[in-house]
Formats: sequence, C-alpha cells, structure tokens
Amino acid sequence: MNKLKEKLKKGEVCLGTHISLNDPSITELTGNIGFDYLWIDTEHSSIGLNCLQQHLIAARAAGVSAIVRVPCVDQVRVKPVLEMGPDGIIFPQVNSYELAKTALEACMYPPKGNRGFGPRRAIQFGRVSLDEYYRTIDAELMRILQVENIHAVEDIEKIVTLEGVDAFVIGPCDLAASMGHFNHLRHPDVVSAIKHVEHVAHGAGIPLGVSYGACTYEDIEFWRDIGVDMISLAADTDHLLQGAQHYFNDMNKCFQKARKNEER
Repeated sequence: MNKLKEKLKKGEVCLGTHISLNDPSITELTGNIGFDYLWIDTEHSSIGLNCLQQHLIAARAAGVSAIVRVPCVDQVRVKPVLEMGPDGIIFPQVNSYELAKTALEACMYPPKGNRGFGPRRAIQFGRVSLDEYYRTIDAELMRILQVENIHAVEDIEKIVTLEGVDAFVIGPCDLAASMGHFNHLRHPDVVSAIKHVEHVAHGAGIPLGVSYGACTYEDIEFWRDIGVDMISLAADTDHLLQGAQHYFNDMNKCFQKARKNEER
C-alpha cells in the first residue's frame, strides 16, 4: 500500500525533503529521520538510472516513501523509472493541459494511457504477478504534476478534469520567474496565482504541495497558511552545508574564546 497516498487521502499533511547527491546512504540516513517521503531529483542533479535504483533500495530499507522527479514530460525518460517501482512520479514544467495529459498517459497502461509493459523491480522481479500489478498500479502510483509557470496556472481548471492527477506541486521560484518576478516569491501577483491553484486543486479534491529550498520558519508558516498538503523543503546539500557551518562556527567560537582568555 502506498503510505504517502493513504496519508494524503486521510487529510494529513505530509513532510518531505529532497535528495540530489549520488550516495544512496544519504537516502537511508535521511529516510530514518521521520520524513513521510523523500523527493529524489533527477531533473537538477547528476543522479542517473543506476544511482536512482540504489536510492530506491535505500528508501525501502528506511521504510520511507520515495517519489522521483523526472527531467521532463517524456514517455521514454519516465518508462525505466516506472519499472523501478517508485511510490510516485513528479513531472516538472507541466505548463498546459496537453502536457498534463501526455504526462499522465505515460504512467498508465492502455486503454487509459500508453505506457509500455515491462516492469522489473516494480513487480519484485517476478514475485508479484503481472495481472496483480496491472490491476493495482493505477491506484498505487502517485502521479504528481508541477505547477511552475503562469501558463499552467491559466490552464489549471482544465488540468484538474484529467483522470489520474494525484497531486499538484507548486514550484514557486520558476512560477515567479515566469511572471516577471524572479526571486520575488511573495509578490502579490505570485501569491494570488498560488492561491488560485490552491482553490482550484482543493475544489477538485486534489492535494497541493510545494517544493522549495532551504528556508526560514516563517516561510514554512507561509506555506502552511496557504494550505499545502505536501511540503518538500531543503535538500541533502542544504543539510550538509548547514550542519558543517554550524559545527565550524561553534568550534571557531570556542577556540577564539580560549585564545582570548590566554591573552589576558
């Protein structure tokens, strides 16, 4: 059973973070912290297919849901990822109804879609029967569309009518940039667009999430107040940088203090 999907259906907020480095032990370590899901990013990272499979194995070892962002809406690119059996697929830059339809169809077998049949790890290499997998995969897999362009906002009323949308995720940086407000995520026009997506998505009974980098507690409060159901914040690189910076600052402060005491 897809734990992430079930939790969202119950109306619970799901907390996640991003994985962008290649070492799968990072996924295992982070997965043991308590996050509801890990967002494994193959759009803005060097994670390839072999490395991705190791991350998915590590996520299963940690007992955490794993959703994978593919680089683009492309049936060829998403196919091998689906065969690895992630809990969800995230499509970036879904900027129109037509792209959304293409993305969803790439994840579903005929007659609903056009996904080619050839699961491997997704059927535990044969332990799950093909009939059972075919019968259950549409209900199990999360299909997530990113709204990160004003054109997607303009098409959102049409997109929610498509069968198979399990969640939308706001990409606030790209959305703001597409509106001429680069790095001004709280510009009134950007906030208005985000609230419009929230209203339409929730009106259709579809969960809404956000994907964002390292941020402040006040930023988290902002997204909570928007009403997101999934919040994906920071990445392994942020955790590493902030942890290293924290310990360096403490060590530096401690030994500078000791030197000053010696000089007195």
